Amino acid sequence: MANKTTEKKKEPFVITEEMIDKATSYLAFTEKLEIVNELAESCIEAVKGIDGIATETQLPIPQLYKERCGAKQYFIMYYFLTKYLHIDIKADEWNDERFDYYAGSHIFNQLERFKSGNAEIKNKVFDILYDFKELKKMLDTEIFNLKESRNDTLNRIQDSISLYASPENIKQLTDLLQKTIGDIEIKQAEVKQKRATPKKAEPTESKK
Repeated sequence: MANKTTEKKKEPFVITEEMIDKATSYLAFTEKLEIVNELAESCIEAVKGIDGIATETQLPIPQLYKERCGAKQYFIMYYFLTKYLHIDIKADEWNDERFDYYAGSHIFNQLERFKSGNAEIKNKVFDILYDFKELKKMLDTEIFNLKESRNDTLNRIQDSISLYASPENIKQLTDLLQKTIGDIEIKQAEVKQKRATPKKAEPTESKK
């Protein structure tokens, strides 16, 4: 029988006190805004099925948008590593494999464990995690606002359609939209169910 070769498992990434000591605990507000503005667009995506409604009704239905599952975590991890911990990773080298390596090393849990150690290091960790939390809140707000702003176009188009469309077309449009929204809610429920069951996560699409 031939000898089987096994790939050597990569050692997990370990955060040290020295690394925390050299870390940045606060990103300037303008720098946070730059990160948020760069990432928000990549964290939303078009809802599938709207093109079919437009074709079937022959009405100018605008595209609906939703948050892209996993994108926020994927992209913001890069900025945490490079901006806070100063790990040298070029943007074009950031991919699923690198994300899995750092996420699989549970870097945030590692930082949490430092909260019970040396007072100076503990305080630095609190500051780092708090500032990163503020960055995530800003990104959440921008994603929400961008999504709502784009989806609001649908309401404006529907108002204009109602001025000239026949009652039959309006009913057909409403029924199709309700069906599409219902399908989306079913898919979201399925995703929640899958999350409740332990399963190996599929890699997200690599994107700068």
